[in-house]
Amino acid sequence: MKTTILAACAASAAAMVFVAGAAYAHHSFAMFDESQHRLIEGVVSEWNYNNPHSWLIVQAPSADGAMTTWSFEGAAIVHAARQGVNGKSYAKGEHVRIVMHPLSDGRNAGALCFVIKEDGTFTRPNDGICNSDAMYARWQEKGWLASGKHLDTHPTAD
Repeated sequence: MKTTILAACAASAAAMVFVAGAAYAHHSFAMFDESQHRLIEGVVSEWNYNNPHSWLIVQAPSADGAMTTWSFEGAAIVHAARQGVNGKSYAKGEHVRIVMHPLSDGRNAGALCFVIKEDGTFTRPNDGICNSDAMYARWQEKGWLASGKHLDTHPTAD
């Protein structure tokens, strides 16, 4: 009887470690360069407000002026909703300014930190990778938002 109980406890503990590891891996931000923030200005082509993550797709000019597609990963619906973001927060054709952590491999994508809408509204569709309120204040303090230097990269800390 003791052997059966010990085996069941060991199996339960192993299952918990496996599930915790899978959950951690799912919420890993390893693909993003968390040491950098980047500003992208463009026009919304899609706002996919869905689980497990929302996606904001934007058309923005590249360094040479050619229009390119950028994809930004955001929060799940429940987390975004707690931050005031919903399925109608970003309209197709709306001009937005996005501050994000870029992908480490250099592709045109990143993790959302915050979005400034065309009317100046500050929104937080992020999924925990960024303290958006503090980062927004920092970008204002440094004048990076006012300068509007598209594609500029800034450190997350001085």
